Amino acid sequence: MISPAKEPVNKIELHYFFADTSHSMNALIRNKCEINLLGILKEISTVLNARLQIETEAYAEGGLKERFVLRSKSEFIRSYAAAVFHYVLSLEVDIEKTVSEEDKEATRLSIDKLRRELKEHERNGTGAIDKENAANIFRNNLKIIKLKSNFYRHINNCEKVTKLSVQQVNVDNTLVGKPNTIIRKKFDTYLLVADTLKPETDEAAVIEIISPVLKVGNYKWKGIYHATGKIINFRMNDDGFKNEVINQNMQFKNGTRIECVMESTRKMSEFGEVVVTGYTVHTVIKKLDDQVVTEMPQPRTVKKKKVVEMQQLDLFGSLF
Repeated sequence: MISPAKEPVNKIELHYFFADTSHSMNALIRNKCEINLLGILKEISTVLNARLQIETEAYAEGGLKERFVLRSKSEFIRSYAAAVFHYVLSLEVDIEKTVSEEDKEATRLSIDKLRRELKEHERNGTGAIDKENAANIFRNNLKIIKLKSNFYRHINNCEKVTKLSVQQVNVDNTLVGKPNTIIRKKFDTYLLVADTLKPETDEAAVIEIISPVLKVGNYKWKGIYHATGKIINFRMNDDGFKNEVINQNMQFKNGTRIECVMESTRKMSEFGEVVVTGYTVHTVIKKLDDQVVTEMPQPRTVKKKKVVEMQQLDLFGSLF
C-alpha cells in the first residue's frame, strides 16, 4: 500500500549494487534508465495533479547511489509522490489482467476521488485517503508499467548490476523506512513481452465521411471520428454496406455520416503513450444525411441472431 512517511520526505534514493568494487556504470545505460524514471515521476505528478519539479543530486558511492530531489509548494504532496514512486518501482503486475480489466471511466472516477481526498488532506490536515483506490490507480497505470519495463530492460543490459534498491529520504538526508530491493534475477519479470493492447470497441461510433471507397479493393476509407474530432483512415468490413456503395446504391454528399460499430487496435509507444494503430468498421448501423436517417438492414439481422443465441442459452440453462 501507499503510505507516506510521518516525517517530511523530499528525496528518493536509488542504489545500484555492483558485482565488483567500482562506483561507475555505463553512461548511456544510466541515461536511458534516468529518462524512464523521470517519466514515471512525471506520470505520478500528472495523476496527483501536482506541480512537482525534479532535481538530481551529486552521486554517492556504494556501488552507485543517485537521488531525485522533489520540489513542491505542498510538503504533503511531495511526500505522497515519493511514497508512490517507492511503491511502484518494485511492484510486479499481471499485464494481461490489467489490460483485460481496463476501464477508462472507472479509472477517471478513481483519480478524481484521489485528487479530492489529497486536496482535503492538504487543506485541513484531515480526511482519510482510500489506500486501496490509490494503489489500484498506480498498479494498473499502463504508462508506468511501460516505463518501468523500459527501465528494467536497460538496467538488465548492465551486467555488473546485481540488484537495486529504492528508498525515501527526509529533509535532513536521513533514510526513511525500509528500502524496496529488487534482485537481478527478478528484472525479467518486469519486462513486457509485447506492446499490443486489447482492441477498443465503440458500439455507436459516428464518422463523417470524407472519402468513401467506390471500387473493389483493399483500400481505406477516410472520415472524421466525432468522438475525437480527428481525421482517420479506416477499413470498411461491413461487406453488405460496402457492396451497396460499390454498386452505387448508396449516395454520399457533403456532411454524410455513418453510425457504426468500430474497433480501434492499440499499442503502447516507447514512452508509454497509448497509440491507436488502426480503425476497422465492422457494422454500419445507420447512414445520416442532414435530417434523413437510413437504417441499415444488417444490424437487425445481427440483433435477431443474438436473440436466438440467448434463447438457446436459456434452453440449455434450464437443463441444469
